[in-house]
Amino acid sequence: MLRSVSSLAMALALTILCACSESDPCEDADCGPGQCVPSSEQAACECPLGYVAADMSCRRDVREGDDHGDYLEAATPVEIMDPSSQWVAGNLDNREDVDLFSFRVTAGRIYRFSCESLHASYAPSCRVELLGADGLKLAGSAGSGGSSTFHASVLATQEGTVYARVQSNASASAYFDPSYKYSLLDRGPDEFANSLTEATPVPVGTVSGKVEPYGDVDVVALDAVAGRAYRLSCSVTTAVNHCGMRVRGPGGEVLYESAMYDVRPTLATFDLQGMQDGRYTVELFFTTGLFFSDGVGDYTFTIADLEP
Repeated sequence: MLRSVSSLAMALALTILCACSESDPCEDADCGPGQCVPSSEQAACECPLGYVAADMSCRRDVREGDDHGDYLEAATPVEIMDPSSQWVAGNLDNREDVDLFSFRVTAGRIYRFSCESLHASYAPSCRVELLGADGLKLAGSAGSGGSSTFHASVLATQEGTVYARVQSNASASAYFDPSYKYSLLDRGPDEFANSLTEATPVPVGTVSGKVEPYGDVDVVALDAVAGRAYRLSCSVTTAVNHCGMRVRGPGGEVLYESAMYDVRPTLATFDLQGMQDGRYTVELFFTTGLFFSDGVGDYTFTIADLEP
């Protein structure tokens, strides 16, 4: 009886020893964003949504020959790029194809995703729309196009993931051009308020700002002294946009307003003279009269204290 028990114990020990000596099938596996799990003593990859198992790894779930996914879960992650040089080539398979990209945003900062035609055109051959996690247009975002580039921008209100959908701009082009390039920029915080009640006070001198997203209006305030004269001017550094101003007195009355469809030079100027003490507000925007204007970009605003 004792011998039988001893033999059984030895057999059990050998079984455990053999089991422990077997190699882990997942030891050398690399499933990328997925996880390796043993299956019938073989390694297998379990992949997250938007990825499929392929050659002991996980790749994005895109159609054969497609460069970017067609739905949010298969979107290509992108990082903030160098504004002076970095663009990445993309391709649309056909007029119905869409390319999805994803990126992280921080509240209080402005982000711009752009696509640009690779071939000369009077209008962008591609267009961009920013989407939220629900797949719908992102609240507060706006798109605009110039001669060959289409921008979509947003002032982020919370941290999270935003999606950019690139598709053919069929309404603006008589022919289909599949090739484009894209970029993602962090345009920084919004320097000035966007309402009269929260107008940002600015001193005499020059300040810089930006109109973005498309249709953005920056509002600044000047605390003027009676008996002095001030010259207000707004200008841009590029010819694709024209700067406009709307100046209001302390009671909210409009003293000066640039024509919204103004196609004159890029400098808007107005002299405040014979004034009373009080806070004067200036709304800064881009006019829409220039044919190739993309409606977003930088400007400078100057307050000069003139001799009475």
